[in-house]
Amino acid sequence: MEMRKLVWFLFLISMTLKAQSQYDQIISEISNKYIPDKRTGVFEIFIQEVDGKIVVKGETTNISAKESLINALVKFEKQIIDSVLILPSPDLKGKIFGIISVSVANMRAKPSHQSELVNQVLLGSTVKILKRSGYWYLVQTEPPENYIGWIEEGGLAIKDKTEFESWQSKKKIIFTDYFGFVYSQKDKNSTPVSDLALGNLLTVENEDKNWFFVTLPDGRKGYVEKSKAMNYDEWKRRVNFNEVNLINTAKKFVGFPYLWGGTSVRGFDCSGFTKIVFKLNGFELPRDADQQAQLGVEVNPGENFENLKPGDLLFFGQKAEDGKPEKITHVGIYIGNKEFIHCSGKVSIDSFDPKAPNFNEYRFKTFVKAKRLVKN
Repeated sequence: MEMRKLVWFLFLISMTLKAQSQYDQIISEISNKYIPDKRTGVFEIFIQEVDGKIVVKGETTNISAKESLINALVKFEKQIIDSVLILPSPDLKGKIFGIISVSVANMRAKPSHQSELVNQVLLGSTVKILKRSGYWYLVQTEPPENYIGWIEEGGLAIKDKTEFESWQSKKKIIFTDYFGFVYSQKDKNSTPVSDLALGNLLTVENEDKNWFFVTLPDGRKGYVEKSKAMNYDEWKRRVNFNEVNLINTAKKFVGFPYLWGGTSVRGFDCSGFTKIVFKLNGFELPRDADQQAQLGVEVNPGENFENLKPGDLLFFGQKAEDGKPEKITHVGIYIGNKEFIHCSGKVSIDSFDPKAPNFNEYRFKTFVKAKRLVKN
């Protein structure tokens, strides 16, 4: 009798493990189909059987993924308890629009200052708020980046739809110097309201010969020197996305420090550097190097890199060979004459030419491919 009980118990365990394995496989297949890049979407789902019922818990940003999951579970012919939360969370009560309210907001992998810095977002940029944890918010940056991470409450102005649309409709300026301030008075010696960094956006209330009177997304007001900013619509009209402007912009950052997760003049990582260079020329790149490598037209560099043109993105890492997949770990910008500019330790200009004083043997050996985004 005891042996039969043990056999039956082991049988139940094996069936439970088999079912769990099937559930895990379904989760994996749907996740890979709908949200293949976990940096740009959420699909954190858990399935377990309780009293003969299938209990589905977790959260996702993709309602189609959830619906596909539930439909896939129907074949098990058991009652399904659907406890999957679709983000943004209903707990936010419609306040799902965020505007960055500090010069550079740090985005982290988890809701903690000790967590990895994965991205930075500039003042005036908009984000979708997905959920809250204490004084941290999980947010998603605007398209085409769509990057997800945690930003501290103090870096966000949180709006409902009406407030957000009102902010969007207002006239704006873009800060065009490396660093600066919003001053409390029309006086550079007055108390600052906020610091500023290149690419920041602020709404402008009025102006005179030397100053813009501005409002930050969280309602703070002050003055910005006109010599360091310009009307945003005018700036967009003047932007000309071409190889000359890209290279000129890139060279303005030579010597700037490397910062893992950095995408601002406070410090860059490799893809943060290429991202801001292209952004300042009116072209939005994805966040990371492997994502950027999916854009553009691949260019055969030639034996001596003779087919490359200034402005081409260069990708480094591991080529697909010997059964191993391609792996992109670094990116730079070709500037001509076998030279490229990139951020590794600091922004610098290196060469593929073994005879050049700035020859970078490591990057030469790990070069994978080039992609062209500038149309000639």
